[in-house]
Amino acid sequence: MIETVKLTVKLSNFYKMPLINKVLSLALLIYIAIFSAYSLTNFPPLQVQNNVYGFTTDFINLIVIIFLFWMVQCSELSKKAYIFSSFGLLLWSIGTTADVLDELVVQPYWISIYFEDLCRTSGMLLTSYGLFKTMRFVQSINNRLARELIIDDLTKVHNRRYFYQHAKDAQHSPYVILIIDIDHFKMINDEFGHDVGDVILKELATKYDNAFTHQNKFARLGGEEFGGYLPTNNMTQACDFSQQLIDLAHTINIQNSRHLTVSIGVAMQTPNEPLDKVMKRADQALYLAKKSGRDRFEIAP
Repeated sequence: MIETVKLTVKLSNFYKMPLINKVLSLALLIYIAIFSAYSLTNFPPLQVQNNVYGFTTDFINLIVIIFLFWMVQCSELSKKAYIFSSFGLLLWSIGTTADVLDELVVQPYWISIYFEDLCRTSGMLLTSYGLFKTMRFVQSINNRLARELIIDDLTKVHNRRYFYQHAKDAQHSPYVILIIDIDHFKMINDEFGHDVGDVILKELATKYDNAFTHQNKFARLGGEEFGGYLPTNNMTQACDFSQQLIDLAHTINIQNSRHLTVSIGVAMQTPNEPLDKVMKRADQALYLAKKSGRDRFEIAP
């Protein structure tokens, strides 16, 4: 079962976050407290009533930046995204703190001009790059999840979801469906173990996936059953290809004791026939191939 993590910004997250996140969070709060106290006690005060608007807007900006910084500490980002976002927002907060105090006291020229602007500008640049890395991180996760949705985890070939979606969306009509099933697979698992069974599944899937070229599609439907989609109306070609697949299975040895065999059901789509009906006829043909001795293919009527 996949464990999901819910993003929250509760203060209680502080006790659960890594040490570096705690250190940066405390460092920011300590800096703001010490710098504010030092500025208010050592620099000449200004008339606050004349700077209410400027103070209010700068203070709100500082609160927003600190909140963004806290969100980053509570998030699980890639290493680079976290570093650039954290240090960017840290510098941005330092510069904005000086900007807020600039509305309350007369700061030295080097603070109000150089220190304040340098920290704020460099913080914005680092935060922007951190946002870019975050977007790249999210995109990589999205790409991985999209791939996992259509790829079988064991064999690394397309899965049932992809096969059905591709066959439904394909424009070619008619087409041929193959349902391929490994003969006596349960006996193989019972005799040699499931690890050997998994190796056979992966080896057969790799060989078959390489055999399905051009617009032909191959997928694992589940268990020891595989599916093939052939955009053709030539049943002779489909039958020849099915026999090639049977011969290809013979190249796989089961623990050097015997070669692998498969049975295949073949069905061509009739005019306007939906995919599920074609699949059902191919499955019935597969059942007939099994009943007729296995290691063969049968064509659905």
